[in-house]
Amino acid sequence: MKKIFHILVFCCFYFISTNTICQNTYADIIPILHEKCATCHRDGGGAPFSVLNFDEVYSNLAEIYHEVSEGSMPTWAADTSYVHFINERVLTENEKERLLNWIDESAPLGDTTQIPLAPVFPETQLNGTPDLILNSPTFTVNATNQDVYNTIVVPSGILSERYIRAIEIIPENPELAHHIVINADESGLVQNDLTGNSAVLFGDIMVGSYAPGANPIVFPNSPELKMGVKIPENADLILQVHTPFYTSLGPSFGMEIDIQIRIYFFPEDDTNIRDVYTEIPLQYWGEDFFILPNETKTISTESDEIDMSISIFSAMPHSHKLCTDILIYAYYESDTIPLIKIDKWDFEHQEYYFYKNLVKIPSEYTLYAEHTYDNTAENHHNPYSPPQLITAGLFTNDEMLADGFQFLIYQEGDEFINIDSILNNDPLLNLSNSVGIQEIIPNMTRNDKIYDLLGRELKDAPNGLPYIQNRKKYIKFH
Repeated sequence: MKKIFHILVFCCFYFISTNTICQNTYADIIPILHEKCATCHRDGGGAPFSVLNFDEVYSNLAEIYHEVSEGSMPTWAADTSYVHFINERVLTENEKERLLNWIDESAPLGDTTQIPLAPVFPETQLNGTPDLILNSPTFTVNATNQDVYNTIVVPSGILSERYIRAIEIIPENPELAHHIVINADESGLVQNDLTGNSAVLFGDIMVGSYAPGANPIVFPNSPELKMGVKIPENADLILQVHTPFYTSLGPSFGMEIDIQIRIYFFPEDDTNIRDVYTEIPLQYWGEDFFILPNETKTISTESDEIDMSISIFSAMPHSHKLCTDILIYAYYESDTIPLIKIDKWDFEHQEYYFYKNLVKIPSEYTLYAEHTYDNTAENHHNPYSPPQLITAGLFTNDEMLADGFQFLIYQEGDEFINIDSILNNDPLLNLSNSVGIQEIIPNMTRNDKIYDLLGRELKDAPNGLPYIQNRKKYIKFH
């Protein structure tokens, strides 16, 4: 009996000691926040607080705990058990458990000399010098009591037809740009529209879009695959800017918006570039598109049969605030090709989802989408309290089903091209050139030397969907 007692005491002591030794501190947790959250949660990142220092993290523990435990943060909506995409911002179960346990344990700071370097986020995400830098005219936010949509025309000034290799869109204040959609137009007839009601996209060529936290658009540029968006000479870039009524600093009315567009072109003499097309083949505007108060409703639609095989590069699902779930796939008879599944749609976080490999959709297949809308008081995204009748429309408090894709005309072997590998080795996306030091704290030096996140000695320490016209448009090539 005495022996058993000693064993129990030893086991309890071992458990307590091990638990104490293994307790997470800020130094253990902050790398997770840096990698998965800091793209937005930093000064100038568009999120309401930064995770780059302990005081701000500690002040927002309740919100972090809620969003992480609910699966709302990090902002990655796509179900990774359905389809995998490039640059997935998801917490592993281990990371999630460690983060939540750390907060449950009162978020101990621990040994400050073990806190790793905080990354420096440069003003631009892409390396190198763009071939063309355009700045929008400055305009003032006109949102008085709801979100607004304004159209801004920016002449490209290009003197010959060019292929866009990459595009980065940088608003000076990300909080004033819920999203930006850029189309190209060669008619010369589109004018600025600063009424706040410009919810229709102008221009026939979709160039790209921006949402806070989303990655810039970079197309593959390798011997295996070169692809880009063709822009006509003297085309105007038409920006539709969606500005929220309210920001972390208060109402947005009267604030100024400045937007920079950084474009990288393929060389003019490069003849091996494949055309990227953008279509929104899954739209629904039927008279039965309405959601009654306190109703949860699923609405579906499908395209015509595709009349030639295509290779999908990215998906761009889109709905508004009532939407909770999205499912998109292609089918032919009993065969289905999964495209994207979202179980917690959030209107505030939209982006392109880039496939790891091009996805072949053979001719005669049909694209299918279903969106579920929750018009109850339990849906905390519901814009009305109590719930009201919601119908299809172009404005934020209406609803929408409009799912688009970037794609190529299929060529033999496309589905075997590893897009993930090509882009991970792209010099424009080689972020090691932009890693630096944000602030000096005791652990940032070793033997009086300063190092970056890759362990290299530094000699000197350096100081986020489109709305479309009310019409159906299917993928067809004749």
